[in-house]
Amino acid sequence: MKPAALIATLALVLLAGPASAQERSIFDDVRLEAIPETNGVKPYPGEMVVLRVRGIYRPTIKIQHLLQPELTNFGWLHLGRGEMYQTEENGFTVNGFERLLAIFPQKTGPLTIGSFTHKLSLVDGVGTREMEVKSPPVTVDVAKWEGPGGPDDPNQWWLPAREVRVSDSWSADPNRVPRGETITRTVTIEAFGVTADQLPPAPVMRSAGIISFRGPTERDTKLTNDGPIAKATYRWNMRPITAFPATVDPVKFPWFDTISRTMREATIPAQRMAWAAEGAPPVPVDPAAEKPAALATFGVGAAAFLLGLAAMLIGVGGAALPTLPPRALLRLRLAALGSDAARFRAAITELARREPDRAARWSLDSEVRGGIAALDRSLYGEAVGARPNLRALARTILRARKATRPRRTATSALAPLDGV
Repeated sequence: MKPAALIATLALVLLAGPASAQERSIFDDVRLEAIPETNGVKPYPGEMVVLRVRGIYRPTIKIQHLLQPELTNFGWLHLGRGEMYQTEENGFTVNGFERLLAIFPQKTGPLTIGSFTHKLSLVDGVGTREMEVKSPPVTVDVAKWEGPGGPDDPNQWWLPAREVRVSDSWSADPNRVPRGETITRTVTIEAFGVTADQLPPAPVMRSAGIISFRGPTERDTKLTNDGPIAKATYRWNMRPITAFPATVDPVKFPWFDTISRTMREATIPAQRMAWAAEGAPPVPVDPAAEKPAALATFGVGAAAFLLGLAAMLIGVGGAALPTLPPRALLRLRLAALGSDAARFRAAITELARREPDRAARWSLDSEVRGGIAALDRSLYGEAVGARPNLRALARTILRARKATRPRRTATSALAPLDGV
């Protein structure tokens, strides 16, 4: 190449350099990005991921509007409105934009988040100009659960949360419930990083000797910059129905700790319930139960006559006379013969009230407890269950009661012979 041509080429390059540099302006210093904050781990389905949409712009922004892509395979909610702010970058004052979303992947594998579009009205030296800035697509890798439980287990509630809190309160002392009255139990569950619909349904409160009626459930989700906080309040109206104390069983439910990445367990604690020792109102008497059939009345009279005759034959020389059985036993037998479950249950309660010491012992029999629990479920449970055989249950209770009868030492009414 001739020297003249070389000089001309260099001149063109030098002239083109400043021209291309001048083509780039402040309107080119714009960018938008979507950042999923997974903290270096792969989330599981249903686990919250904070998605931070951030923009940096050198031009002055007059109007802005962010368009969100269809978040296919994600549940989502906004954690607040987008905020504009000013900051410095590379020695220039720039306009910043940020919006936070909570997204919840709904299946495993790589899931793509499409481009966000930020529509801007920018101020230049003459007027305004319209501009669209797009964020590049990003991918979230969602892990598959290994082992028992997990999001796909139909027999276990899946609750991935940063923290779970359980509180329990009663409207009155459950250890001193006035007989016949109902008190309210309130359990509140708070979970961080989930929405209210991810909290479990109200559990069933069941225990032999206690009836419960489930009340309404209240759910609420509070939004914070760190994610949603879910709250569910469950209520039950509960009443002890026997003279001896009963215990409401604890309720446990698993949850996945998203910080330690381990399964944990939250517990609604067990609680003892009992009638108040004093001031209990009298038991209402069923008029129909007070008028048994003529045959039953004759049976009571005959029993009294035979016991009196036995007393005369035995004598009173230090021997303890037998006592009449409680009327509740007769009511128990009559209700069993008539297959009247409600009166049968009332007779059990009356028998326990008449002889609390013995009832506290015979009620510990496993067959008795199981039979009474099945009876309570059939009478008071939400779902209709199989009613137990009342005649067989009556025989079980009588057998267990008989085993608690105190032994008496027989003594002779005759004077000892020869001073012995």
